[in-house]
Amino acid sequence: MHNCSAEDSLFAQIEIKKIKKAHNNAIGFIMLSFLIYFAILLYVFSDRWFHLPEKPTFYHSSTLSLYTLFLFPTILFAGLSWALYIKNQKYMRALKQLDSHDLGTYRRYTSVLAQRYTAIAPYIFCKDELIFFPLFGNKKIPINQIKRIETKFVRNYRDTYSFRIYLYNEATKIYQVAMNQIAAFDFLQKQLLEENPDLTIIARNQYLLI
Repeated sequence: MHNCSAEDSLFAQIEIKKIKKAHNNAIGFIMLSFLIYFAILLYVFSDRWFHLPEKPTFYHSSTLSLYTLFLFPTILFAGLSWALYIKNQKYMRALKQLDSHDLGTYRRYTSVLAQRYTAIAPYIFCKDELIFFPLFGNKKIPINQIKRIETKFVRNYRDTYSFRIYLYNEATKIYQVAMNQIAAFDFLQKQLLEENPDLTIIARNQYLLI
């Protein structure tokens, strides 16, 4: 951490530990889900195999189907684990670059989020930039380039909502981001407006609690 007090450095270290813990918990949950899936498959296929009068060879179609059913979830598990690892590494690198001012913003930000989401914030304010974390690379947007934002509420399954923000410069859209917590949605608008009082905010629709 750059230009940070001892208290800020400790806070950042605690946040990084939370991210690592959240990552390990997510990997553990994914692994447990796939182990249960594999156990069910093994039970179903082994039960069928033992009850066959003639045991099929390795090249039998049902045996190959079993290996196929194992292969695709294994690839999916590896892909999910890799994507989660890369995203967390990018997030932690950005967190380590924050100075005392940015950490103050980040501290206020995490204080309004639900505790279970603290370690996976969708954006970070860092050195007059707004950083997002898509799967490939980072998206860094200088805050002084953001002239207008538009907001939208999207109603999802079972009356849940996601919240979208579209960022514009003078003429064109720079970026758009979706998030699931209204606290993160509100904080992003308030912080951008605080740093740029001339920012224009347009609501495409209204969020209605039912």
